[in-house]
Amino acid sequence: MLAGAGHANIVALRILARHDIAAEITLVNDGPYAWYTGALPALVRGDVAPEAARIDLLKLTTACGAEFYNAPVSRFSAGQLFLETTRPLAFDILSLALGGVAAQGGVKPILAFLARMAVWQAQNAPRIGILGAGASGVELALALRIRLGGAARIFVAGGELLPGAPPRARTIAAQALERAGIGRGPALPAGLDDVIHAYTPAPEILSAPNLLIAGESHVFGTGDYARMSPPLPRSGAIAVRQGRVLAANIMRLLRGHSLKPFVPPSACLAIMSLDSERALAWYHGSTWHGVLPMRVKRYLDEKWVG
Repeated sequence: MLAGAGHANIVALRILARHDIAAEITLVNDGPYAWYTGALPALVRGDVAPEAARIDLLKLTTACGAEFYNAPVSRFSAGQLFLETTRPLAFDILSLALGGVAAQGGVKPILAFLARMAVWQAQNAPRIGILGAGASGVELALALRIRLGGAARIFVAGGELLPGAPPRARTIAAQALERAGIGRGPALPAGLDDVIHAYTPAPEILSAPNLLIAGESHVFGTGDYARMSPPLPRSGAIAVRQGRVLAANIMRLLRGHSLKPFVPPSACLAIMSLDSERALAWYHGSTWHGVLPMRVKRYLDEKWVG
């Protein structure tokens, strides 16, 4: 039972479909699509249609020989997954990739965020604040400048710009914000029309190194739904890697074998778009920006959604 169409569950589903496992696979998700937040800036700019920023889950599960339930997940207990709109579903193995607790005013659910953006577009000079100076906040601010035009007032507030990124990457991001006329500081100004929370609160659920939720023998927790010790960077790249270990551990659990630990990479390639043609990338201490990183980002985005 895969609850939530997070990155790890999507990866695990695709891998399990390629193996002849003696189990029925079911994916449960609140909504018919898995929206890809990595493509949200392109969607905001108008570079791609909504269909290019989401995975059709019925189509995916059908191709993978799995079953799909479109329903919000409530809780799990004693081998049953309880749903808000239908009967509970029995499971032998459960993987939870439901995402983190949505921040009030965040970008999820995506359709609600797009509706908010339509309101801003109808205003003459909207004043929009973004809480969070990480890659998500910066990328979204730059995309909104393109979508809303020069009359909009856009502000980004947070601590260090692009925390964890090399100094050169932070400099390039700061210059991009300045050229776009986007204000930046430790706090947002008063009198804003809307505030976007470009971060996900830290999860309370703890997963062991083998991705099993603490105290559970057949329930996994991955991505933003569960934290590990020590804490991992909050990124889709980490969740994708967890998905590979998750698939292996589901198969090992079915066969009665010991489970593999998830070993986090020392670093992940990070790419954020600056506009429709250029992106900024960094890995360890190296930084690149321009057309080539954007081509890599487009390839990775299309590969994920496709």
